[in-house]
Amino acid sequence: MKRLFFISLLLASLSLSLAAQKTNSKAEKAAQLEQEFQKTLELIESNHFQFELDQVYSQGGMDLSRFNPRGKITITDSIAKGHLPFFGRAYSLPYGEGGGVEFDGTMKEQSQKIVHKKKRKIIYYRFSIPAKNDIYEISMEIAGGGNCSVNLHSNNRAHISYSGIIRPIEKEK
Repeated sequence: MKRLFFISLLLASLSLSLAAQKTNSKAEKAAQLEQEFQKTLELIESNHFQFELDQVYSQGGMDLSRFNPRGKITITDSIAKGHLPFFGRAYSLPYGEGGGVEFDGTMKEQSQKIVHKKKRKIIYYRFSIPAKNDIYEISMEIAGGGNCSVNLHSNNRAHISYSGIIRPIEKEK
């Protein structure tokens, strides 16, 4: 009987300690997520960052990552420079300009806002930029840790989406 009482007491204390650890780990995880979000927000507010893509999604939502796309958007103050792959329908482009999406110029209609979704915060960063024969409207959804999705709308091409990560600008060697 004493042995049964001792075992039940041991199990009860073990379960209480595990519950306390779980509560602490949730609080620690929430603090870590908030810290990652603040670092990402500081990077975005500095206006010196780059987006490197991992995946491309066409207008139909099909993942086109099997083509191993490479591309990035670099933002420095009010200047945006980008080279992104394009898979989809082009409505009206001059002959020989059906390749990727390229732009380099001053951003217009730039905006940024923070939205709370469920238990996390997301930064919405939007701008439009004129290109050679087009105007691109780019909207970024940036989560803590730098995970990002980019939607690109164009006058002459179908909508396309990218996902990747936001990083500080790398120094070129």
